[in-house]
Amino acid sequence: MARLMRSLSLLLLSLLPSVALADDELITIQSPHSAAVTVQRLQEAFKADGWTIFATLDQAAQAAEFGIKMPARTTIIVACMPDYTMYLVNRPPMAIDGPLRVLVWEDGERVWVTRNTLRYQLQHVVNRHEAKHLGGAPAQTVEDKLTATIDRALR
Repeated sequence: MARLMRSLSLLLLSLLPSVALADDELITIQSPHSAAVTVQRLQEAFKADGWTIFATLDQAAQAAEFGIKMPARTTIIVACMPDYTMYLVNRPPMAIDGPLRVLVWEDGERVWVTRNTLRYQLQHVVNRHEAKHLGGAPAQTVEDKLTATIDRALR
């Protein structure tokens, strides 16, 4: 049953629309590079800027193990550790919603990079865990750093 649910979930992921959707909680920008190069450039930029990469999840490769072919879908999970750790020390359940995730995906014609907005992070993560004043850098500072890292990687 679990394998069937996983296969169904992967199939649904492959049916994502082929254009970026306007959403006030997501930021989606086009990459001028292939998906593989985009992932590599993002990983290199994150490391160079002091981010910790927790994992890189290749959903397309996982789908292939179940006989499902889909375009690139790779999630990079990152955190700015000094700030993220402060939240986890004071609000351990925040680990269920973090760290930050950046998705690299193809729609058959182009490669996109999608992430949550600062608004989403504040409304759905920070507020959920009552974590506004726990120390660490302000959310806007982390957002600015994330934006700069992604922008540099996509040049």
